[in-house]
Amino acid sequence: MRPLGRDRSHGRRIPGRASRAVPSVAAFALAVLAALPASAARTAAPIFVDHAEERPAERIMPILIDGASYVSTNDLARVFGATKYWRPEIQKLSLRLGEHTLRFTVDAPIVLVDENGRNLIEPARLIQGVVYAPESIVRRIFEWGLFGDATWDDASRTIRFRSPVHIVRQAQLFPRGRVTEISATLLRCLPPRVLYATPSEIRILFEGGTLDTVRSFEGGIVTGGSIREVAGGVELRLRLGEDAKGYSVSVGSGRLKVSVTDDKDLVDAGLFNKLEPVPIGGPEREVRTIVIDPGHGGTDLGATLRGGMSEKDAALDLARALRSALSQRLSARVIMTRERDVEVSAARRAEIANEAGADLFISIHLDSEGSIKGGGFRVFTLSPGGTGADGQPDAIPEDIDGVTLRPWLGAQASAVGSSMALAQAIADSLQHSFPGTPVLTRQGPMRALEPIVCPAILLESAPAARTGPGATSRGYTIYDYAQTVAEAIEKFVKAARG
Repeated sequence: MRPLGRDRSHGRRIPGRASRAVPSVAAFALAVLAALPASAARTAAPIFVDHAEERPAERIMPILIDGASYVSTNDLARVFGATKYWRPEIQKLSLRLGEHTLRFTVDAPIVLVDENGRNLIEPARLIQGVVYAPESIVRRIFEWGLFGDATWDDASRTIRFRSPVHIVRQAQLFPRGRVTEISATLLRCLPPRVLYATPSEIRILFEGGTLDTVRSFEGGIVTGGSIREVAGGVELRLRLGEDAKGYSVSVGSGRLKVSVTDDKDLVDAGLFNKLEPVPIGGPEREVRTIVIDPGHGGTDLGATLRGGMSEKDAALDLARALRSALSQRLSARVIMTRERDVEVSAARRAEIANEAGADLFISIHLDSEGSIKGGGFRVFTLSPGGTGADGQPDAIPEDIDGVTLRPWLGAQASAVGSSMALAQAIADSLQHSFPGTPVLTRQGPMRALEPIVCPAILLESAPAARTGPGATSRGYTIYDYAQTVAEAIEKFVKAARG
């Protein structure tokens, strides 16, 4: 899959003092490149580092080695404040990041993370006395929970260090009889945005906030959950017990409080909001049309997958399998944005979905690089932040003669909460069906989804499962994948009916 929503122009400004620091780092990188062997080509796309107020911003300049992007372990040690240990006699390098240790072996595609082996696909390399690691290690440091003082923004390729003064602090869970409360200290008021609040799960974004530390919750009516910092603010996600009935959110007087209850009388009295299924399928909550969008097509080949197959062909195979699986499980009409190998513009794909009155939109892609190269899944939705792709606030829909008119690039804004609920349901199902396989959910400014009115997600898997009934990709076939996604959608649709 070609990255969506990422800024490949690299024209981002580095504010303030950073503009003076970057040239010297870049010049040093170029000097190193001049001494590299032919297998190490030019620099790859830079990785930006935003140190907040403590240090000037900077860039990491990855290099290309045999077509793959690599980062210097010297850069990793400097940026993350890690301690480096090199043992030349056995060609091993250790990076100590606080309580965690990464151990690389030159020419081995494995990294030991606190003594647990993780697959890197590409091996670590020794160039001019410096150990280089595959660039994917930057993202994985955060995905594996090895460094809590910064976050990784995939869309802008930026490591963002947290501000030393956090707005949301000391979040804790308190069971109080039939009410379970999550409470935290607030240094300033934050607007809460309820992404969805169903009988099984609540997800709330406190826009513009920063968090002191990631915390997990379990107790009372809450069977599991967490609070974490994401792009756009602080996100609270709570999984609820079967008897949950209502919730409330309050922000003010220096406190943030989210409460859930299993007492129906409190809901009936108006003290708590009722937990309800995700709103999909119109007033009757009936899903009548599902649109499946096989990515790429025609002259747009997409990624080149393992074995030489193009992404466009694999996406079409997978889309057909998913259409068949959904047709067997639901009475909804299932249509595709392309039935054969033709090129369809992004705008036309959105038109097909919107003109068909789609209730769900599923875009299918595959990837041959990044964190899922060894087999796995990513489920994308539009970012829940209150801005469009141009950084401006989402336009308010107009109502003219009883017809709601929505701005083209802001159409998805009203459905993004339902989209995130659908994405999470599919991700949970994939994780359950394929334990040990990486399953990630991601949000960002995705133009492919912005014009879609209904709940919309983008599914990405890698590497491609080869066609044929016996073909596998890290233990799953196209059939297994399609059936798992279809089952998740079926359960999601039935739950929405209440």
